[in-house]
Amino acid sequence: MAVSLLVLVIFIPNYLVDKESKFYIQHSSKIVLFGHSHPECAFNDTLISNFKNLSHSAESYFYTYQKIKKVLSQNPQIETVLIEYSNNQIDEKMNDWTWGYEYMSNMFPQYVSFMDKSDIDLLIDNNPKDLMNCMSISTRKNLIRLFTWNYDFSDGLGGYLRLNKVSKETNDAVSNKSANISSVNVEYLQKIIVYCHAQHKKVFLVRSPLHKKYEYLKNEKDFTRIRNEKFSDVDFLDFNKFPLNKEDFADYGHLNYSGSTKFSKWFNTMVNSGLLLNKNKQALIDKSLSDSISM
Repeated sequence: MAVSLLVLVIFIPNYLVDKESKFYIQHSSKIVLFGHSHPECAFNDTLISNFKNLSHSAESYFYTYQKIKKVLSQNPQIETVLIEYSNNQIDEKMNDWTWGYEYMSNMFPQYVSFMDKSDIDLLIDNNPKDLMNCMSISTRKNLIRLFTWNYDFSDGLGGYLRLNKVSKETNDAVSNKSANISSVNVEYLQKIIVYCHAQHKKVFLVRSPLHKKYEYLKNEKDFTRIRNEKFSDVDFLDFNKFPLNKEDFADYGHLNYSGSTKFSKWFNTMVNSGLLLNKNKQALIDKSLSDSISM
């Protein structure tokens, strides 16, 4: 009886939500961007042609993977996928973003219906107690979806986030980074890329502009090593050194509206000029940035 009730209350709603879910974006969106708050604040998609920003604050690759499976499968017009690869995304704090209660309680209910057994096993292995609490939250939300016939996830996918504040520059950034790597986050980035290729999409890793004092730039050696070891077959578009003033940052890791406007207009020009089709993409980026600085 207990098992039957469990199936009825948890597994059947998950199955129905997965089957009926809607992740549609504008048909004009040929290029999509996924990532955490860095690209969320950097790429103003109202200024970029045929482009949709689907980044979401504090989203680890574990949850991006669930989202990207649904977005690509339901939007065949998508041709190109950009995935933010920034310095903090290799840090072990991404583990907390994946199974720490604060983050899991927010992201798990949104995407549990699209996870497979290995995804759930990962969470069970690392935080079974809080997972049970999150399962309760997700079950309640799924039942509400069923009762209201609301299977539209479009509003919760992410998007451009406008920040109006200006960074107060200090002598140095306060560091809370570790020296350890999140192998799980790196693994799920690999899974994302494999899935995109299986869907016959062009895939690029990108790094949004960062302030020179951004604390996680201290792991640049490991950041580069992992990219070379794990993602050498994926083009990396590095916009980290895009020329900006201190007034263009909301803080060391995020652009404000002024910075995102400058960057997004430049990025739009570059894409419309054929950046993503060029054989020497980073050389083209570097030349454009060099020309901008010398002007």
